[in-house]
Amino acid sequence: MKQGGVGSAPLGPGARCRAWLLVAALGVSTIASAEPVRHVPAYDLPVPSTVSPELQAAMAKAPPSVPPASMPATNAGWSAFFTPDPAKTHEKTLKLLEKFKLALSEETIGGVHCYRITPRGARAGRKRLLMHIHGGAYTGGAGEAGVFEAVLVAGTTGIETVSVDYRMPPSYPFPAPVDDAITVWKQVSQHRPGSRLGIFGTSSGGGMVLAVTQRAIAEHLRLPDAIMAGTPWSDLSETGDSYHTNRYADPIVYEGELGVAARQYANGIDLKDPRLSPIYGSFSGFPPTLLLAGTRDLFLSNTVRVDRKLRDAGRRSELIVYEGQSHVGYLSGIEFPETVTALKDIAAFFSRELK
Repeated sequence: MKQGGVGSAPLGPGARCRAWLLVAALGVSTIASAEPVRHVPAYDLPVPSTVSPELQAAMAKAPPSVPPASMPATNAGWSAFFTPDPAKTHEKTLKLLEKFKLALSEETIGGVHCYRITPRGARAGRKRLLMHIHGGAYTGGAGEAGVFEAVLVAGTTGIETVSVDYRMPPSYPFPAPVDDAITVWKQVSQHRPGSRLGIFGTSSGGGMVLAVTQRAIAEHLRLPDAIMAGTPWSDLSETGDSYHTNRYADPIVYEGELGVAARQYANGIDLKDPRLSPIYGSFSGFPPTLLLAGTRDLFLSNTVRVDRKLRDAGRRSELIVYEGQSHVGYLSGIEFPETVTALKDIAAFFSRELK
């Protein structure tokens, strides 16, 4: 075989020398392997000075990027893992409802438990509705613990919001969570024919927003008028650059933590199946989409790849990457300037697309 590839001329001594110097300068391994690697020396990563003092303080206290000693194997275990103090979570929810002047109620839609967040007073009554799909690695956020993002967005946008309390693994693996979200979407869209409708969610919720939209297209259902997928878990298989480049920049970890949840959700199905990882599905026909991520986000590549798929499909995509933020950093809390900024971005997007 000729050096330099099929059909190319052999490299002369000078060219070979320059090639080796380039490889050495880049730090790329020359050992033959299926995946060439770039060796990065160990170093201490400073907390970014370009985020707010509030977020700097929170990031300084973040745990190291190591998996827990053990992971839950039951739904009750996952609830305790994600929501160790339900009373504190409930108190936080009540304070947010009061701050934004919202009413929270529970109801069943098509057999699926949901929460409805309704603005009080003058802001209520417009013909717009949002459906929210909570995050939590497909295993966390059961019950009221999953409405935090919905309350923030409903409070900022003034749009009535239905949050889907979908069934979760390990008791209810795929397709139960997506089935529940689709069931609610069918009911909501059929009963609000004259309304402008949107869907939003973050992390696994963002991944489900994409999966629900793809399924709605495939099943010829009414499509949302706009969607927001925040740092979506669009690829469950740990494929994508930021899974590696941000492995220790982001406190969340894949192997031993997220990977466990992914496999419980998949229940034996290939993690690259497009029904689980929507990045491998079609994005043709998608509505206007807002995508959010952070520069230190483990799911940054998950988000950027979705943006590329949307653009390649000729769809409208708005990608915002926030400086210095790890996964879901923009939902740190209403006391963080970064959260206020992200909520303004989300509100501006839905105000424009659902008018």
